Amino acid sequence: MVLMIQGTASNVGKSIISTALCRYFTKKGLDVVPFKAQNISLNSVVSKEEGEMAVAQYVQAVACNKKPSVLMNPILLKPDVDGVQLVVNGKPIKNVESKKYMYSDKEWILDQALKALYKLLEKHELVIIEGSGSAAEINIKDISNMAIAKAVNAPVILISNIEMGGAFAQIAGAMVLFGKFEKSIVKGFIFNKFRGDKSVLGDSPKKFGERFNLKYFGTVEYFKHYLPEEDLFFEKEGIGDLKVDILKLPHISNSFEFEPLFLNTNAKFVENIREDVDLVIIPGTKSTIFDLEWIKQRKDQINGALLNGAFLLGICGGYQMLGKKIVYNGKCYEGLGYLNLKTIFLETKILRNIVAKEMLFNTDIEGFEIHHGRTISHESPFLLYDNGKLDGAIKGRIFGGYTHNLFKNKEFLKKFLNYIRKNRGYNTKDLSLFTLEEEIDRVSDYIIGQIDIKEIENVIGL
Repeated sequence: MVLMIQGTASNVGKSIISTALCRYFTKKGLDVVPFKAQNISLNSVVSKEEGEMAVAQYVQAVACNKKPSVLMNPILLKPDVDGVQLVVNGKPIKNVESKKYMYSDKEWILDQALKALYKLLEKHELVIIEGSGSAAEINIKDISNMAIAKAVNAPVILISNIEMGGAFAQIAGAMVLFGKFEKSIVKGFIFNKFRGDKSVLGDSPKKFGERFNLKYFGTVEYFKHYLPEEDLFFEKEGIGDLKVDILKLPHISNSFEFEPLFLNTNAKFVENIREDVDLVIIPGTKSTIFDLEWIKQRKDQINGALLNGAFLLGICGGYQMLGKKIVYNGKCYEGLGYLNLKTIFLETKILRNIVAKEMLFNTDIEGFEIHHGRTISHESPFLLYDNGKLDGAIKGRIFGGYTHNLFKNKEFLKKFLNYIRKNRGYNTKDLSLFTLEEEIDRVSDYIIGQIDIKEIENVIGL
């Protein structure tokens, strides 16, 4: 069995509704897996095969009680300064210019995506497929959306963001642009992110759907959630008194890993550091050298924060920047110089899940690494991996390492934030903590409660 969730535009909520359906049908006892042919995202994780995949399908895999696999997201595009890095089946293949990618290798890329999908269909009862961008968008229609649906004859549900207005017109426009067979496999639609009183819609959605022979499956009211997002969102501010500035690098990556900070501190993505900040974070980046030059323009701000007693943390590319030297394409660049370390970029990309013990509080850590650089450190180590490898560096209030997803580790997060609170003159306090599993349950229950799930089951054939 198969069901495909397509959208009328980007950021309409395809991923979160797919996640809710993955959880619902898994709880119903079905063997479910997610799939998205092609993702464009700088928020990525490491799969069970130690390949790279988008965070959205990672979350959906967890919702299905499955280990994340690159089969669930065979094509990943990671935007860079000069175009995009093409990742196929978890491994970086090549860097291509954005325009060239749109017109080359499409048949091969579609073939790779379909091979992965067929493997999932062979092994599992139900595959929930997520589309990409707009279902009627010409430049991705032949890889991510209807090409996939037609290949496996998947029933399609359209998602439209009613918060932005024009939701009815978006559904109508998509149906007009679809071909005859494409129209036949679109079974209905969901309005998402509604703000206000849903009763004002009356029976308009149902009557509208009848014009196109579509079922109206419901309207989901807007709500706040803390699931990792595949897109980068920076217009948010955390809850709390401890001030945390996360530098909004031009090519920031894996911004999703800071969600626990937004629940427990006054965290912000910033371009300029607050004078009274307590913790400054230099996050990961897809373009270390480019972003290093950007951050050097803010070094006086970092120095001022350190003089005022702030802590400084670098993660992955941010960790590399904290050192003295970075060697990239045979050329040596001066780092920020806060730590005695040197990074050399090599062609091979390191992709691995890690289990470690951090050296600040001696707590157990799980996370992952995604990077090209190899770093030689002459500072005290930050992490001791279970295989004996050391990672990262600590020097007073400055520290960093390659490990992503540090803050999902509850014990470390609690001790880390209270350590900073104590040093900065705040009272220690309990934290707002939740697991990814708990948040998936909450989100799924909320969404399923607002849609006609029985009609969706009929569409699938249950």
